[in-house]
Amino acid sequence: MTGVLEFGALLARLLRRRALDGCVLSTAAGTGLEELQAVLDGQPPTERLLSSVGPVLGLHAADLFVLAGQPVPDGLTPVTRNPHWSVSHVVYDTMVMPAENRRPLLDAIRAQPLVSRAGRGGTHRPYHRYEPGFGAVLLQLTHNRNLKWTCTAKALYAVTGGRIYLAASTIGGIGRGTVEVTPELVAGFAGLLGIPAVDLAALGRVCLPHDLPPLHPRATDVAAVIWEARRLITAQLDAVERISRHLAAR
Repeated sequence: MTGVLEFGALLARLLRRRALDGCVLSTAAGTGLEELQAVLDGQPPTERLLSSVGPVLGLHAADLFVLAGQPVPDGLTPVTRNPHWSVSHVVYDTMVMPAENRRPLLDAIRAQPLVSRAGRGGTHRPYHRYEPGFGAVLLQLTHNRNLKWTCTAKALYAVTGGRIYLAASTIGGIGRGTVEVTPELVAGFAGLLGIPAVDLAALGRVCLPHDLPPLHPRATDVAAVIWEARRLITAQLDAVERISRHLAAR
């Protein structure tokens, strides 16, 4: 992808940042060292390797497929394709509820039973077609969380404490390469995705200044809520919304 660090180079950087070497990673992931070294040398990773090394690196396997420029397997996509599905109300409740209520909310989301999927889920729409590049990767990572453009704009607003306030069309422009991906945008996306900003910036060859404003203190909780909610069907999300509204006392 244009403007995106080649995956082998990104993987090498991730290993250095986590103080891991190829032997440790291959052993922990249950993959062959030769296969891993081939990827570090520039070979495309296999689906099996991406699925196994993601958790070892502290990254979701679904995200690693996006970072490698490969289609996310059906089984790793969000469950529902309902175009009206939106986690924005739960995100808002997470921001305003007492701190001690955020863990019960996550527990309530995780307690929802897994629903058998029928094919590929997620937010893929006709207008979700992007020019290859870093902006497209950012949008594909949000789609991994079942976030449409409007939901992404609201989540960015939340995790940055209101500093990033964009229209849905501007979010689409990021994916299409017509809106510049600034360091502050990278940090905001990292916050809602739950991915270290330095890792995300390295992928897009973006230099992060040391004086970037911090994310909202609840950004980590928001990212966790967004990720966990991706596996909920509409009826389950409705139930979680009622719980979050109660925990937020509204």
